[in-house]
Amino acid sequence: MWGAHVIHLLTVSVLWSSEIAAGKMLKDTLEEWKRYHLECHKKMMYDPYPPGVFCNRTFDMYACWSDGLPNTTAKVPCPWYLPWHDQVRNGFVFWYCGSDGQWLINSSGYPLRDFSQCELDDSLRKAQEEQMRLLAYFRVMYTVGYSLSLGALTLALAILLSFRKLRCTRNNIHSNLFASFMLRAISILTRDVLLLRQTRELRDHGDPTIMLSNQALTGCRLAQVLMQYCVGVNYYWLLVEGLYLHNLLVVMVFSEKSYFRCYLFIGWGTPVLFVVPWVVVRHLYEDTQCWEINENMSYWWIIRCPILVAILVNSCFFLFAVYIEQLYCSN
Repeated sequence: MWGAHVIHLLTVSVLWSSEIAAGKMLKDTLEEWKRYHLECHKKMMYDPYPPGVFCNRTFDMYACWSDGLPNTTAKVPCPWYLPWHDQVRNGFVFWYCGSDGQWLINSSGYPLRDFSQCELDDSLRKAQEEQMRLLAYFRVMYTVGYSLSLGALTLALAILLSFRKLRCTRNNIHSNLFASFMLRAISILTRDVLLLRQTRELRDHGDPTIMLSNQALTGCRLAQVLMQYCVGVNYYWLLVEGLYLHNLLVVMVFSEKSYFRCYLFIGWGTPVLFVVPWVVVRHLYEDTQCWEINENMSYWWIIRCPILVAILVNSCFFLFAVYIEQLYCSN
């Protein structure tokens, strides 16, 4: 099991990544910690053993220790996986090796080492913790907002589907738009739940590899893909609303039922045409973390470009509708 300090280290790495080391998220720190662990293991395998009594080489889940001489204080550089390593690169971690060849530990069995030179500066830590509290408040606000929106949309959708007199092409389009907003809210809330569950598992089990496991990454990536699809669906059903209004104003002989299947394909099917290629490209060329960070922005444009086109076309529909209304008013 990990000590409280190591769990705190992972928490602080999230705080640090929010501003000072942008893009260096918790999973980055865990991946670098894993590489550090592997390098330490290789070093321990090939280093020669000293004669006599000594404290055994070990990896204490924080730093890599070579064999220590009795009655001496061993020191190693601050681990390079720390997100703030640039500020503490000249610091050291200290650990006392007793006369019996045993590293000094406390009554709970945790290492009694001095890592004060490798800690984040107190002023920066407090600033980051304050920022994290602010982000937590924002998270509560948008969670409440999405939850209220989800409840209201569910009620509105139930009303539209319950009364036969309200069933028409226009209201069917509204129903699908409401459903797209609901799915968007559900996907975002689901992603947050998955992230919270991983954090709890890390806290309860103390095993950082939980967040690097294939199961955790697969669940997180599926939630991310679902969210991207739902966002695309949302924008394209807004486009359908604009297209329907345009057809009402322009098409003289307009059969609403004949167009509805096309509306369904545009709203639910079009996002598949750009989300699936994005998934394939991410898997082949940028299969990192939870796919939430876009290091290569050209891949991100696979999703952004169709959404921007939908917004642009919808804006044209809106401006055209305003123009038609002005013509009617002038006549």
